[in-house]
Amino acid sequence: MKMRNSHVLHLLFLTFTVSLNCQSDPNNLVFNGNKESIKQNFTKAEVEYRKAISKSEIQNKASHNLGNLLFENKNYDEAIQEYFKTQKNSQIDLEKHSAFHNLGNTYMKKKDYAQAVEAYKNALRNNSEDDETRYNYALAKKFLEGDKRQNSQNSDDSEQEKKDKSDDQKENQDEDQNSDQDSDSEKDKPKDQQDKNQDEGGGLSKQQMENLLDAVNNIEKDLNQKIKSGKKKVQTSKKAQKDW
Repeated sequence: MKMRNSHVLHLLFLTFTVSLNCQSDPNNLVFNGNKESIKQNFTKAEVEYRKAISKSEIQNKASHNLGNLLFENKNYDEAIQEYFKTQKNSQIDLEKHSAFHNLGNTYMKKKDYAQAVEAYKNALRNNSEDDETRYNYALAKKFLEGDKRQNSQNSDDSEQEKKDKSDDQKENQDEDQNSDQDSDSEKDKPKDQQDKNQDEGGGLSKQQMENLLDAVNNIEKDLNQKIKSGKKKVQTSKKAQKDW
């Protein structure tokens, strides 16, 4: 993401230049903070800016430059607070413009594109001729539109997933209901028919097995009777022969 941040350093050096002309002012904490920033002694610079703000709540230069420092150190939430205080307390259009511009840059870093669009819009209200602000404003609008499309797509996907899940649950319920109906239908069939269905595929039914067993028993009974009858004849004959 290409975003123009020139206002961050621009105002820093602008404030530094102004402060050089005010070195005689006892309250030159802003100047000291700028000097430490140039040396990249950021901790000392932050201390000086905060001292200046503590001396005066409407110390716009200190708030803005502290915001710049926090921005560069990726402390975006605190940077937003300082930029907001700057534009709120300032009566100078260019100061308000620069604070809103940098506020938009900070929201872009946080990927809060809706807030970034509003910040750049306010910056343009205070200076409509700044090309960098217009560029960043257009960029933020594109990112916001893409964000909305993505959220809409995610919402549609979520609704489709819910619908698919509901359809699956309904299908499973229908299958369970059909299974229960088949089971009840099987119970209602005559016993002979149940046995026949159970033994489909080549096996004998229970009734067929019983009939076959009865047939075997009858054959065995007849055979035993015949054997007994034959023994009686043999015994009678032998006895007769012996007596004769």
